[in-house]
Amino acid sequence: MAEFSIPSHGTICWRELATRNLGKAKDFYQEMFGWNLEQSKVTQLAYSEIHIDGKAVGGMMAIDESWGPEPPPSHWSTYVAVSNADETVEKIKSNGGSVRNGPFDAPGVGRIALVSDPSNTPFAIIQFEQPAG
Repeated sequence: MAEFSIPSHGTICWRELATRNLGKAKDFYQEMFGWNLEQSKVTQLAYSEIHIDGKAVGGMMAIDESWGPEPPPSHWSTYVAVSNADETVEKIKSNGGSVRNGPFDAPGVGRIALVSDPSNTPFAIIQFEQPAG
């Protein structure tokens, strides 16, 4: 399993591709950049982690029928680590940003919200689950 440690609050920590053609995207990025893509061991969903130099830095997933009747186009998302997703969402709103979805729980991963800054630029926040033990 690739190395991954929970990043500190405010750190850009994960990049995620949601795509309408996962197979083609995987082939493209592996050929272009030599990325190692492996099925995540954190979720049972079809989710390919991007491993670079032995570190998990992002992931890829398919946009399919589960995204609803009007799914978004293929896109990259940038995640910022936060210590508390619910509190951060309230801060985003009070500072002129908006919430597009969430916060919601991603089992085995953490608590996520899809948000936008005051200029309507989208990004995501994630409060990672703490490891058991």
